[in-house]
This record gives sequence, C-alpha cells and structure tokens, in this order.
Amino acid sequence: MFQFSYKKYFKAGVVAISMLLLGTSCKKDMPDEVYPASVTIVNGINDNTTLLSAYFGDTQPKIYGLLSYIYPGNTINYATNKQVLPVTLYKNYDTVSPIKPFLKTSLPLELGSIYTHFVYGSASAVKQMTIKEQIPLRDKNDSVAYLRIINLFDNRAIDVLQLEPVPGTMVSNLAYEQLTDFIKVPDNSAVYNFRFEVRDHATGEILATFTDINIYTGTTTLNTQWLFKARTLLVSGTYTAAGNFTARAKSFGHF
Repeated sequence: MFQFSYKKYFKAGVVAISMLLLGTSCKKDMPDEVYPASVTIVNGINDNTTLLSAYFGDTQPKIYGLLSYIYPGNTINYATNKQVLPVTLYKNYDTVSPIKPFLKTSLPLELGSIYTHFVYGSASAVKQMTIKEQIPLRDKNDSVAYLRIINLFDNRAIDVLQLEPVPGTMVSNLAYEQLTDFIKVPDNSAVYNFRFEVRDHATGEILATFTDINIYTGTTTLNTQWLFKARTLLVSGTYTAAGNFTARAKSFGHF
C-alpha cells in the first residue's frame, strides 16, 4: 500500500530552499565594464638634448630612475581608467631638484578614447597640444598606410614631399602648430622604402629627410609598423636664417 512520507518530502523541500537561498546569496551585481583611455606622450621639444621622463601620479615618484624616458622625437604610450590624468615630466634625469618638474599638467579624458599629447616648443618656453584621435579604419582591400604631418618647426611653414613610393607633394605651406589629416600612402609588396623630404616653404631649403624600410633588404619580410596602420610624421627644430637651422623628422605609430 502506498504510504506518503512527510519526512522524505520535508527533507527534499529543505534542500531545494537551501539551494535557492545559496544561489541568491552568491549572486552579485557585476560592475559596469570600464574601457581605459589611451594617451601617447610626444617629446617634440625643438632641440636634440631634452630627454623627458614621465610620471602619471598625484604625488612624488618614489624612484625617479624607474620612470619611463621619452627621447627627443620619441613617444611613450599609457593606458588609464582615470578621467583626469595627472602628467608630470622631468628633464634630463633631473634628480637634483625633482620637486621642480619640467612640466606638470592634467589631461581631461573620455574613457574608451585615444589621445596624443604633444609637448613642444623650446626647453625654456614649453608648449602643449592634446589631440583626441579619430584613427582611420583599416581596409584590408586597400594596401595602404595612413600618414599625417604635424609642423612643430619653430614658427616656419613647411612643405612635405613624398619621394618613395610615389613622388609628389603631400602638403604645401603647412603652418607652425598645424596638423594634417591622415593621408593614404601606397603600401604593398612592391614598396621597398618610404622616403619623405621636408622643405622650408619660404626658401625651398631642404630641412630634413625621413626614411623607413617597408621590405627588409634581402628578404620578403614586411615592416608591420606601416601596412594598414596610422602614423604621424613629426617635424621639429629651430630656424635662424637661410642655411642656419636644425631640423628633425621622425614618425610614430598609433596602434
């Protein structure tokens, strides 16, 4: 004869309720996803001697020798979840007077965005410029690189010519502190070198040349820093008179 077991079903009910309560207690509210901002700091000071080291804290760095160095014409990249990023730059390994930084500023950022912060001018009269980037989308059906030019060459307008792979003028009469849009540069297996020439717009003097390899000599190996990538050609230096100037042209990538 069938007999109903209260004891059996009571135990089963207790187990079910316990599991439900356990599941409820283990459930946690997941935090919103945070997408960091990316900042590239560019050392565009117009001499060849100003080495910068960067600190991204609100206080004093504990060990100055561990800071990231930014050589003339070079960059460093930094990712952060902060929406106001403190940036302190020190000059030339300066540990004698570390409380007197070369530059101290704060950058307002939007999470998930990409920025480039140019530090330029002279060591005695430093300037800053922050660009919120719109990096071109990669089109793998079009074998190109994307290059733009920024003129930080001591209050002079410049022209930039592409010598290789396709000779022609990239930009003419680019004023001081001006930045071009990204310009397509052909990049395929037939392109062995990139070569650009910077001229003073007023005099036509050649100020600097920039060269980079696309296919490494004696190989079929591609320089992956160019194809489908966005890059900036930084032109900096000082001009005194015709034939009396110093100039530098270097490029860096946005990845």
